[in-house]
Amino acid sequence: MAQNRRWRSNSLALFILSLSLVFCATGAAPAKESAWSRCGGADPDQRIAGCTQVIDKIAKESMPNKIAAYVNRGGAYQAKGEFDRAIQDFDKALELSPKHSAVLNARAAGFRAKGDIDKAIADYSSALQANSKDAAAYTGRANAYVAKNDLANASADFDKAIEADGKYGAAYSGRARLYKTKGDLEKALADLNEAVRLEPKSPQNYLGRALLFQAKGEWDRAIADYDEAIKREPKNAIFWNDRGLAFYGKGDFDRSLSNFSEAIKLNANYSQAFINRANVRRAKHDLNHARQDLEAALKINPQSASARKGLEEVDGLLAKQAAGAPPQKPQ
Repeated sequence: MAQNRRWRSNSLALFILSLSLVFCATGAAPAKESAWSRCGGADPDQRIAGCTQVIDKIAKESMPNKIAAYVNRGGAYQAKGEFDRAIQDFDKALELSPKHSAVLNARAAGFRAKGDIDKAIADYSSALQANSKDAAAYTGRANAYVAKNDLANASADFDKAIEADGKYGAAYSGRARLYKTKGDLEKALADLNEAVRLEPKSPQNYLGRALLFQAKGEWDRAIADYDEAIKREPKNAIFWNDRGLAFYGKGDFDRSLSNFSEAIKLNANYSQAFINRANVRRAKHDLNHARQDLEAALKINPQSASARKGLEEVDGLLAKQAAGAPPQKPQ
């Protein structure tokens, strides 16, 4: 079974969310406390509603409050994956404060998520002109360079991020991904250990280290880190799916099956989890249920070559089984 490769995309999502800034209003009038309270809240939809209410009367706000309203709403749009609308709000904030490094970082993350890597790099570079010790900007630009396969500049920026702030966990986890890409698993592990030490509450750091252990075939250590990730974010279907892959690699098909089933329970449109569960069922000679899972995967993603190939193979095995051939041993 092919190893799941979700770490990079997950790290991007985490980095974007870390830049979804929530600024506090200064001197807001009591009548506006409700709007500002929502504008500074954690729920993206409520934040959008509250900030929009403030922005509708933005002329009456102080300059810091104007920036806060646009940044907070932009961060909420960014958290929802509405990157064009987020960028529009960050543009407004930057019209008011063109050299605001945190807002430049946030807009850069939006550009990066859209795949506009050159604009992302330009914004990160502008942020660094405003603040040469900005570890977040170095890390963001490094990840953008990775997206362009410019590993030399990426490596230099990760190093600069750690030099600027030796306690910035995202720089260590990002550099670990780079080391992993280069095949230097020991250096990658050392950086991931440091990221976990610095940010022990981050499920993404455990995920990254679990995937590294998985690549090395160290199934028990991978499973232990997936346990920690799931403990911190129990409704993340990706974590359950990936732990299922580790149990599969270990040969524990029953636990693998239950993990894929939980992933599907959490996300009924998770086509890869259906494919993975089908592979386990095939290994357990449960071909009829394997076929059902592959059909479900194709219904979700009709373009899935692996699901289509799997279905053809299972149909072939079912035909042989009907003809009296003995079942195949697990791969």
